[in-house]
Amino acid sequence: MLPLQSTFRNLTSYCMNAFNNLNRNFHSSRLLQFQNTPALCAEPLRKKKRMDPQILRERAEKKIKRLQRDIRKLEKVSRQYKPISELDIPRKAVRDSERVRPASELTIDELKERADLKRLWAIYKRKQHLAEMSAIQRIVAAQERALDALQETSLELYEEAIQPDPTLIPFKMTGPVETPPIDNYDYPGGDYIDVTKIYQPIVPSDPQKQKKLGLHKKK
Repeated sequence: MLPLQSTFRNLTSYCMNAFNNLNRNFHSSRLLQFQNTPALCAEPLRKKKRMDPQILRERAEKKIKRLQRDIRKLEKVSRQYKPISELDIPRKAVRDSERVRPASELTIDELKERADLKRLWAIYKRKQHLAEMSAIQRIVAAQERALDALQETSLELYEEAIQPDPTLIPFKMTGPVETPPIDNYDYPGGDYIDVTKIYQPIVPSDPQKQKKLGLHKKK
């Protein structure tokens, strides 16, 4: 027994020294015999690579531009209004080729008549423009002559005359509307028909399906 004990003792000391050199935790027990924990060797840290500050700045600017572009896209989507079915053109009407009106073919006489009308209209508008410009020039010249005469007569009145009129500034004007009002117009009466669409969920008639969907009435 003594040689066996000495051999076992030597083997134990050899194993202990070997595992201690490997930086492992070693333990033994009577039932599980010899066990060792897995090797926990840490990986050496990688050296952090230094980058050019200009490259980092460009990357940050690209990221900011990308975010701004996404924000603009979201803003465009948020401004979209809910479509109104009464104002939308049906797709069937758009695809229907029978609704397309053919171009009317004009005769030679009609083309000549239209060309003559365009030429006469251009001549009329030119004469009207020249008459308006000459009238404006006469008014401005008369105003300048009156101011010169007033300046020679009284300098105080001249200073008052060249002051802007506060009643003309700011200038406001209401233009013609689409349909002018009609005096004593009798509006026709009519019935109002509500065509608002109402969407209701489809409820199955089978009680079992209603129970699965949670639509059955609880007692």
